Amino acid sequence: MTRASAAPRDISLLVAGLVAGLAALVLAMPAAQAAPSRLVADLSDSHVDITSSYHGTDLILFGAYEGVAGDDLILIVEGPASDIAQRRSGKKVGIWLNAETLIWQQAPSFYHMFATDDLAVIADEAALRAADVGPLASGLMLMTGEAGGGNGHGGGELTAAGATQAGSTAQESGLSRNMVNNGLWQLQPEQISTQQDMLFRAKLSLPSNVPTGDYLVRVLHFRGGVAISEKTTDMNIKKAGLSALIYRFAHDYSVFYGLFAIAFAVASGWLAAVAFRRG
Repeated sequence: MTRASAAPRDISLLVAGLVAGLAALVLAMPAAQAAPSRLVADLSDSHVDITSSYHGTDLILFGAYEGVAGDDLILIVEGPASDIAQRRSGKKVGIWLNAETLIWQQAPSFYHMFATDDLAVIADEAALRAADVGPLASGLMLMTGEAGGGNGHGGGELTAAGATQAGSTAQESGLSRNMVNNGLWQLQPEQISTQQDMLFRAKLSLPSNVPTGDYLVRVLHFRGGVAISEKTTDMNIKKAGLSALIYRFAHDYSVFYGLFAIAFAVASGWLAAVAFRRG
């Protein structure tokens, strides 16, 4: 009788010990792993038309999240990838000339990043790279060559190429500096407004030279230096109106566009000469 009653007691103690151990394990788990955050994000306008009167515009990025005190947000607006030409000048025979052209392959043509705090405060470099935060986080490759048809800030077509290699720190710094100076890459810490760890908003200013194409908008929720949630949405920027018609005609029928441009220039010169002769 004593042995029979002892067996259930041992089983009860074993079960109680297992339950206590599981409870301790759950409590010991980081909050970031125990409760992923829900995140909702949207844009005030997901379609932007660039007409002949376009000189830039402002959009509002907003949303809601399940946050606690100390949480941070990073908001990224990334434009279509393109080959970006970076030229280095050198002095030859007393004249400054382009000594070398580097082509960054599939680099973001536009990259604006907002955050609730400095990136170094939100997370360490390894965590930021793991979350693909930063225009250089994925590791860009470059080659020596010439980009035809572009303006040096993206969109050019590679016409001659050398060996592909990873860029050095100095070369990456030069790329970042050029893109920032043209308003195409920006980091704006402490530019996300939050309310009661529930709502957020930020203002995105699109410059007059914003590239066209499909954009990706990412919102990342960080807690304890770890990205616990992410939400993505899309945005499209395209040319519209007469400027779009001329742009498509120039690219689809480049030969006819060139002949028309020459004929228009000759006709304009002839009309100006006739007007001055009569005057």
